[in-house]
Amino acid sequence: MPFAINARDASGVYFEDDGGDGIPIVILGGFLDPIELVRGAPIARALAAYYAEFRLVYVDHRGHGRSDKPHEAEEYAMPRRVADVVAVLDELGIERALFIGISWGGRLCFGIGEHAPERVRSLVVIGQQPHAIDPEGPLALVVGEALAPSQGRGIEALVEAFEAMAGRYPEAVRATYLASDSAAMRAAWSAAMAEGAVSEDLASWDVRCLLCVAADDEDFLDQARRAAEEIPRAEFISIEGTDHLGIDTAEVDPILPAVLRMVREAS
Repeated sequence: MPFAINARDASGVYFEDDGGDGIPIVILGGFLDPIELVRGAPIARALAAYYAEFRLVYVDHRGHGRSDKPHEAEEYAMPRRVADVVAVLDELGIERALFIGISWGGRLCFGIGEHAPERVRSLVVIGQQPHAIDPEGPLALVVGEALAPSQGRGIEALVEAFEAMAGRYPEAVRATYLASDSAAMRAAWSAAMAEGAVSEDLASWDVRCLLCVAADDEDFLDQARRAAEEIPRAEFISIEGTDHLGIDTAEVDPILPAVLRMVREAS
């Protein structure tokens, strides 16, 4: 199986490379989502139809899928997460890529923009923002309460909390989520809540960004719009008719033309 080794801490990072000579696009999924689920995201399916034009690369976040799963929060510090993705680029001989991140992956995209901008063609962030996460946000409260050690039910409590908001997942998706490493997910979430802003100076960025957030996303909409105003080369799109948890199943049409334009202009 294809693994890259993070030069910072020797962690193993699982990835899948669809190959080809097209523009390299690294797709990073959401919290709990391993590569097999990320491939089913609407934007990933849409881009796969352009296989002759793009080279799609998928990466399992640390703590997810087949990548290593440390149980200490400090192991999920943003520079280490960024180094995971850089290790994959180095393994594949890719100097610069366009990155598409969904939710948790979008947070990592901002980290790449901050810590490894020289490896970036452009960033497409779906359902995230780079400022400190508000622990009182509706989604943050749900995740924090579900993953609290005191509840003692592991990942099952989080899956049930998500389902209470978005409806029951298909059985295959549900089984994949329930197989997640609870201690790793708790450590990853703790790190994100403690890290503060990804960047203290977005105004200095020279990275082109497309920020796409659900219109009903109470946790991230306002902060993402603010970030798009702060980043000089940023564009903002609001996805109507859905919230944060619906972003993975929202119709891709509202953002696909903008994503294609961003990708092609980054070539």
